[in-house]
Amino acid sequence: MEEEGLKIGKIDRKILFELDMNARIPLTELARRVGLSPQNVKYRMGQLERKGVIRGYVTVFNTAKLGYLYYRLYIRYTGVSPSDEDAIIDYFKRHGNVVWFISTSGRWDLEVLFIARNFIHFDHMLKEAYERFPDKIHNNVTSVSVSNYHHGRGYLIGHRTAFSARYGGEPREIPLDGIDRKIIGIISQEARMSRAEIGTRIGMNYKTVQARIKRMEREGLIQAYRTWVDFMKIGSYYRKALVNLRKFTRDVGSTVLSFCEKDPNIIYLITCVWPWDVEIEIESTDEGKFLEIVRSFRETMGDLVMDYETLTVTAEHKLDYCPFISRASQ
Repeated sequence: MEEEGLKIGKIDRKILFELDMNARIPLTELARRVGLSPQNVKYRMGQLERKGVIRGYVTVFNTAKLGYLYYRLYIRYTGVSPSDEDAIIDYFKRHGNVVWFISTSGRWDLEVLFIARNFIHFDHMLKEAYERFPDKIHNNVTSVSVSNYHHGRGYLIGHRTAFSARYGGEPREIPLDGIDRKIIGIISQEARMSRAEIGTRIGMNYKTVQARIKRMEREGLIQAYRTWVDFMKIGSYYRKALVNLRKFTRDVGSTVLSFCEKDPNIIYLITCVWPWDVEIEIESTDEGKFLEIVRSFRETMGDLVMDYETLTVTAEHKLDYCPFISRASQ
């Protein structure tokens, strides 16, 4: 951990949990759930935002519904100076096809989640990065995602929760017009903005905005509204297990999913076609909790686990589920 976590009390953890499950929860409903007045909750949210615990409110889009696939690129630095690293980080943060981007310790230094129309499109972006930083990024591995499951941060309140969103699957393109794109560009990074304010920004009636958002929810393009929480500032550790299985049938996949749903510290599950079968992402305030969960997973799966490796997330640089649209709207 690069910095000490802030002292986050029980009430603030409840607020963070509810906002993580639904960043658009009305203030009055949030206040009722945590047992405070709306004014008090609003003040606490403001404090969490000012302290950087809450980094933003984001909309989870399934861009497979727009014809995109998900590719995770794992990068190892070679001969990178601090200024080189700053430039590399800035490059991927600004990239119009990067959804999520983290620094890690272990075998790799970076993990970059791209969305691309196909392998050719991804390869083009990969070559651009190599040409931009020659002899600086090496030992790269690409993980091709099939399904990505979001799990609520149940560990904040000591309870497990169901998966709150899923994206990935077979790509198919839902048609969007210019107004849809303007709405997506706003709510991508401002999920709590009111429909009326969105309407004012784009010159539309709020009922029209509401109807369009409801349609995108029904079609599965909009999956959820979540809060981007700085895990370090709440004193959490963030680690990943990359697991190879002897076989990965639908039944095995159901067992993996069931295991992950039962543990409040597992916040993401990714199923892959290459080079491993699953990626399990875990947050905890207890440094030893990660190894405990990995041991439990191995016991549950038995001899199906062939091999696994781990990495630690040291910084989270970007989170934007529809970057090519939100970037264009800026």
